[in-house]
Amino acid sequence: MPVYVETSPLHRLVTIVARGKLTADEVRGTAEKLAEARVRRFAKVVEVAGAYLDLAPQDLVQLAQILRGDPDKRGPIAFVVAPGRGEFARQFAALTEKEGPVAVFNKLHDARVWIASIQHADPRAASAQPAAPAAPSEKGSWSDPDRQGTMIRGRQQREFTTRALVS
Repeated sequence: MPVYVETSPLHRLVTIVARGKLTADEVRGTAEKLAEARVRRFAKVVEVAGAYLDLAPQDLVQLAQILRGDPDKRGPIAFVVAPGRGEFARQFAALTEKEGPVAVFNKLHDARVWIASIQHADPRAASAQPAAPAAPSEKGSWSDPDRQGTMIRGRQQREFTTRALVS
């Protein structure tokens, strides 16, 4: 099934949404896309609540290696998983926790609140523990007209800009 990757330079945020059964090629393609885009320092929301991943431990290690290709410090990663699931997210978090903040949530809102709290906090005070401050409430606060998206299905990729979708 497809993986959708959206990059917002304005908010320094990457949103990844996956649905259905994901292949190793799709996961690898997503990791390679992130490495090529040099967005390691951006915050990431990885919504995999509707996805099924069947990765071997060596696939997880390879994924982490691909993502380490960018020399920048890693931004926070918030995984959103279905209740009672998310083994992949927890394993990835345990494998990479020393590289930057990472947390697992069951609600997208909670993940966004945590990301916002880290992005707007003093960098020296950033913590890997989920916090509960309010998310930005301004209308359009998550909007970025220059964001770019990529749909990944197997080894195929289709790129587009938000402007292309609304024009």
